[in-house]
Amino acid sequence: MFVTNHVLAGALIGQAMPGRPLAAFAAGVGSHLVLDAAPHWGCDFHSPEGPDLFLEVARRDGLLGLAAMAAAAMAVNREARLSTVAAMAGAALLDLDKPLEHFFGIRPFPDVVTRIHKGIQNESVDGMGNEFAYGIAFALTDVVAIAGARRRRSHHRAGAG
Repeated sequence: MFVTNHVLAGALIGQAMPGRPLAAFAAGVGSHLVLDAAPHWGCDFHSPEGPDLFLEVARRDGLLGLAAMAAAAMAVNREARLSTVAAMAGAALLDLDKPLEHFFGIRPFPDVVTRIHKGIQNESVDGMGNEFAYGIAFALTDVVAIAGARRRRSHHRAGAG
């Protein structure tokens, strides 16, 4: 699953758990495993272009994921910000193995975590359409959730004033 999709799912989780950043972080990690079990894109590393294709997609996805994190952190209400950042961090955590191993030769997780993470993957070279569909669905749901929270906050302030 693209890290951007994990981040967008984390943004939803954080908004649903304002004031509970540790629980939001844990829920974000759990959401990562659930999403990785859904059918999604995976690179064929056995083909000659496989490793280069993976790096090309991963670079773009990583930058988009960071942008999504920043945008969500700025867009959510202050009360949900810490929980949202925590949930997004938890949702992305398990995919830190790829850049850490590629750039620094570091395997950050115990073997059992890596085995579980790899074992649940439901990847296919034909899964790119699913990745885009998940991303659009999560992004739209995030926008609706953020707008709804802002509207409720605005109505609450107007009623209190």
